[in-house]
Amino acid sequence: MTSPDWQLVDGAALGDPAAALSPDERAAAAAFAADKRRHDWVLGRMAAKAAVRALLQREGRPAPPPADVVIEASPTGAPCVRPLDDGDPIVVSISHGHGLAAGWALRAGPRGGLPGIDLERIRPRKEGTLRFYLTPEERHGVLALPAGSDDQAGPRDDLAVRLWALKEAAFKALRPPRGMGLLDVRAAVDEVGGAQVSYAGRLLERAQALGARDVRARWTRQGDLCVAWVEVVGASAV
Repeated sequence: MTSPDWQLVDGAALGDPAAALSPDERAAAAAFAADKRRHDWVLGRMAAKAAVRALLQREGRPAPPPADVVIEASPTGAPCVRPLDDGDPIVVSISHGHGLAAGWALRAGPRGGLPGIDLERIRPRKEGTLRFYLTPEERHGVLALPAGSDDQAGPRDDLAVRLWALKEAAFKALRPPRGMGLLDVRAAVDEVGGAQVSYAGRLLERAQALGARDVRARWTRQGDLCVAWVEVVGASAV
């Protein structure tokens, strides 16, 4: 599964990433007590580095060694890229889980935008969980579809997970402070990778404050893996 923009990294094929981490990143990785959390963190960093290097290559610039692409944590906890040049800031979004990590990087600002990406496995979802991220109208469309079994996803679960992934990606793109939630992301999908995403309430206010002109969204699926990505066009990072 490929895209001209975002990058997917398989943890099973990662090997030893130590040489691709900066000294600060190696220290941060070593601070994790749990092996799984350390592995997931490193996997996410590797996807982010791949995404930043791919962005520079699309711009016709030489891609620096992975260790020179340093992914830091912003005050809100969102990943950010240590400046590499004098151009507009590079902003990266990361998603990891199921032994995989996805990363997507864009130049922020009027000539670019803010990226958000999320990957999810399509699995059965309990009906009660839908109210935490779907509006009543969105739930109506999901619940009209046949449900799956205990261990087999059905059409209802498929749509619910695609909407979940899109909303997570759209939420991540804005890097909002605490107190905002997925119910202020409105999403719809078709069956061939198209999607529509908009913001409401406090998330709409944040998007406007960041200079957003438009929101573009897509999704793709391979087997039971769904990846959704959202670009908030023209927005700047804070």
